[in-house]
Amino acid sequence: MSRTSPARTPRRSTSLPSPTLLAWSAVGLVVVIVATLVIVRLVVGDGPVASSAQAVRPASPALVHEVSSVPPTVFDEVGAAVPSAFAGSAPIVVTGQPPLALGGRSPSVLYLGAEYCPYCAAERWAMVVALSRFGTWHGLETTASGLLDGDYRTFSFRHATLESPYVHLATIEACTNRPDSTARGCSGYGVLQTPTAAEQRTLARYAGTAFVPGDRGGIAFPYVDIDNRVLLSGSTYQPVVLTNLTQAQIAGALTDPTDPVTQSIVGTANELSAGICAATGGMPSSVCTSRGVEAGARALKLP
Repeated sequence: MSRTSPARTPRRSTSLPSPTLLAWSAVGLVVVIVATLVIVRLVVGDGPVASSAQAVRPASPALVHEVSSVPPTVFDEVGAAVPSAFAGSAPIVVTGQPPLALGGRSPSVLYLGAEYCPYCAAERWAMVVALSRFGTWHGLETTASGLLDGDYRTFSFRHATLESPYVHLATIEACTNRPDSTARGCSGYGVLQTPTAAEQRTLARYAGTAFVPGDRGGIAFPYVDIDNRVLLSGSTYQPVVLTNLTQAQIAGALTDPTDPVTQSIVGTANELSAGICAATGGMPSSVCTSRGVEAGARALKLP
């Protein structure tokens, strides 16, 4: 399966308009008031777009059930067939490294992303679908990528945990999706979470050019480490396939193996599942011996 070069998270140096610009006497008091209200609605989230999309809210039980119950036949029919028109960064298979143990558990999966990031918005869908085959999600929330970064509907992992007998999940949402011109290192958005010491050691060793070729400018969000066996820097499919779709519409498509959205999400989920199965010793067997996951393993060329 051919893939394009790794998708990159946009890195902007622009900041929000200075308040002094709104004080120009030449534009008149009415224009000043209107402009001020527009900026407040954008930054604080008082407008209809920001409040409905960028707000972080608990995912409904119905939505969590839907994304956690993709029919096995859909996994098998899709295989690893991410549509070439939407292909992104190919996962990287690593050999000869010790298992990843975080939070006192091995194997572990480490995710580093940001709520504003459009590529994270895409990859979270596949991660939620894949990991639901190994456990039960708790604390999933809904949100969207930043207003300046596509407004793609997705989940947030800021409070999410996975209850699983097979794999431990550690997540870091480094930045919010709300503009903050005073924050550093978040492309104009607010700072949210930081790695633990153990997570930082893992990132320092594996999230660099030694294991991620071509990332000389730093790793791209999202970064995923599956047991130091499969690494991902950038999303495996382009978020544009999610354009103008709500969470309910995306989840509702997951029963249709011919839908490009389903193919992008489930094809990626099969590859992620194959990496997790390599770490768990093929458990659970009902997942790891499925045709879809075996197709994912072949696509990754797992040893």
